[in-house]
Amino acid sequence: MTVAQNPALRSLVCLRCGARHPVADLPRGCPTCLANGTPANVACVYEPAKGASGVQLPYTVPFTLGEGRTPLLRADNDLDVDLRLKWEGANPTGSHKDRFSALAVARALHAGYRAVAAASSGNAGVSLAAYCGRAGLGCEIAVTDDIPVRVSTLMRDLGAHVVSFPRAAARWRHLAAHVGSPTVLPVTNFQLPPVGSSAFGIEGYKTLAVEILTDLAGAWPDWVVVPTSRGDLAWGMYLGFREVCGERPVPRLCLVEPYPRVSAVLDGADPHGDFPGATAVMPSLGGNSVALQAVEAVRRSGGRAQVVDDDTVTAETHRLWRTGLPLEPSSAAALVAVADARVSGAIEPGSLVVAVATAHGLKGM
Repeated sequence: MTVAQNPALRSLVCLRCGARHPVADLPRGCPTCLANGTPANVACVYEPAKGASGVQLPYTVPFTLGEGRTPLLRADNDLDVDLRLKWEGANPTGSHKDRFSALAVARALHAGYRAVAAASSGNAGVSLAAYCGRAGLGCEIAVTDDIPVRVSTLMRDLGAHVVSFPRAAARWRHLAAHVGSPTVLPVTNFQLPPVGSSAFGIEGYKTLAVEILTDLAGAWPDWVVVPTSRGDLAWGMYLGFREVCGERPVPRLCLVEPYPRVSAVLDGADPHGDFPGATAVMPSLGGNSVALQAVEAVRRSGGRAQVVDDDTVTAETHRLWRTGLPLEPSSAAALVAVADARVSGAIEPGSLVVAVATAHGLKGM
């Protein structure tokens, strides 16, 4: 299968030090910052021109499964805000990860790999398995032993080789063993401090930002609320907003987390530190570390981070299902965050707010 690289793609740039690097796979992030003990993400750099969709993307994707163009729904609320719900559960495998997979797999094809490898708690693994199958690539997903059987079965049914480990650190070590392989491309984070996932895959999230602005037909969101672990989605959306908005300020991003991480860093904590916490209902938002891209998405958009708790998220998930919106808890967390930020005054009355509902809840059943 032939994949064409965007001729406007020129280099990769480090978020921290600004160093430019050739277009290549840098799963450990910026080599310069890594050598200094401060791992940092890299992002794609293009010639200043608009793509057909309003943003530049690194590759054409001939094996699309129809990702994107998901609905923007009005959400009834008593919060005195205009609340919209970007329903990413309408993507082919039921989550926003399909936008990532399309570009990550395109990169693997273009660079000549035979397989893709990733660590996943669920959505990313299911998505990558489907897209690799469509592209004719192998797929290996490293999971932890507590993953729901339904989810690991879906991965296997879609053709992935699933390997399981007692703890996340072990699956990361397994994934790191593929670095430098001429045949297997790791596309998710595997190190501490983390640097996030493939820069090429993250570019796929730019399309979500374009769709929100298009669907609002000239209205401008005051806030976009994004469930977050290490910030892949939030950073990709920031890049999309920045590219489309030009000189206009981008919408403020509110990153939702189950315990203080980004919020702690914004309050002065060491960004390379450990942030203890646990969540029983939002595994896709877990992790005790912070990636620079998450912090930068908040700082550069003038946004904030909002902590939500398991009990409130569980109650909101049940309420949403009964209104015909079967969101997984990590998605329902976005609506809890809107309510909490409104009560605290961080979101003002009358604001136009878009909450990103990242995934369908049926996969976990």
